[in-house]
Amino acid sequence: MIPVFPEDILHKNPQFKAIFQDLTTNKLNYDASTRLSHEGAKESQDVDKRLTALREDLAKNKIIRQRLIHTLDELPADLREVIDLYLSAQDSGAVLRKDDEAFFLEGLPLICKSLNKILIEDAADLAGMCGDGDANPSTLPAIVASRLSHLHTCRETLHHLRQQSIQHSITLTALHRQLLSTTIQLIERQKHGIPSRAAKAQARHLALVSDSLEGKLKIILLETLERTYDAETVAALAFYKEHLEDAKARARKRVAKSEAELAEYEGFGEQMKRDVARYAKLLEDIDKTRADIRRLRGSVDD
Repeated sequence: MIPVFPEDILHKNPQFKAIFQDLTTNKLNYDASTRLSHEGAKESQDVDKRLTALREDLAKNKIIRQRLIHTLDELPADLREVIDLYLSAQDSGAVLRKDDEAFFLEGLPLICKSLNKILIEDAADLAGMCGDGDANPSTLPAIVASRLSHLHTCRETLHHLRQQSIQHSITLTALHRQLLSTTIQLIERQKHGIPSRAAKAQARHLALVSDSLEGKLKIILLETLERTYDAETVAALAFYKEHLEDAKARARKRVAKSEAELAEYEGFGEQMKRDVARYAKLLEDIDKTRADIRRLRGSVDD
């Protein structure tokens, strides 16, 4: 199978593109088989035929050797011994003795009969497996031809599917590469681009403005304090402070005096309290009487 190369790679490598086009157009088929001249193709076909024949002979020999081992139980003991010698000689490259070879040739019809029986049974089993239950060995060539044709079609389909898969993979890789490139560009713009630098400069500018405003507010505060607390105001506040302290001292003295009088009053007992209450009641009655007199005088004058 000829590999698929992206168009951008071929475009970036014109010499390789020319070689690749020459190979795919003039020298190779789609399945990577060669496109030779008539003589070369004929020679290649002859080689393929000889190779196929050798492979068939090798396969037949292998099948016969394998099935021949299974026929030993149905043959006489002396013939089995000769067959073992024959197989060992083929494996080691040795040569049988003439009498053993003659005995082997004499028993060859019996061997062929037994071997033919087993091969027919195998062919029937194989035909039954391949022919949907039909155990007729004569249908094997048609079944094999149909299977080979189907296999060839499947290989061609697989080849096209592989090419499509490779092409899709190449496209996906290109898209992934483009996505990574775009992502890197966006990250660089976000971190080191003009908007990022502008935002950083604006942040530094705002920080400087904030510092200057803070200093200005401190100056305004100091000026306000200086205008509010001038010398006269400070002197007045100091005088008022002294007055408050003096008033506080006098209040403390009055509180102490009142507490002493209260303690002295509480020391006179219940009798004194009752006398004071009666005296207060008399004062209240006197005040009421005076109020009535004033009211009566007002009525007479009217």
